[in-house]
Amino acid sequence: MRLAPSVRSWRWLLLGVAAAAIVACDGTAVPDAKMSLGIANGTTLAVTVVVNGSIIETLGPGQDDAIPASRLPPLPWRAEAQSPSGRQLQQLMVHSGDVHQTNNSSSGDGVRVDLSCGRLDLWSGPSIAGPAPGPGTPGDCAP
Repeated sequence: MRLAPSVRSWRWLLLGVAAAAIVACDGTAVPDAKMSLGIANGTTLAVTVVVNGSIIETLGPGQDDAIPASRLPPLPWRAEAQSPSGRQLQQLMVHSGDVHQTNNSSSGDGVRVDLSCGRLDLWSGPSIAGPAPGPGTPGDCAP
């Protein structure tokens, strides 16, 4: 059976709409240029953010920031939060395509550490949610 040209056009249009709906349900990767790196420094330390070996910024105690991709080197990012002496407090790897968004939710990468002097979160994508900070270990906040 041969379909009229207008019916064939509608068939392709419906297939396109169905494909778009499937992609929207599964989520789409956030473009690299729209990605960011978030940090919440709930500690009493000044924390330095280092990405791919370059110092990006230092956040004082209690400071938060969302660092846009425009201020960061190209992906992938090896992000570190360091104490004033340069000791690594935590590390996060972020690759192209790691952050996804749908109409109802989003996902990404994140790490959290509870120190005796407060909580430190580092993420790309949605911020980290969770329970109240843990007690940490005595001496873990030495610079």
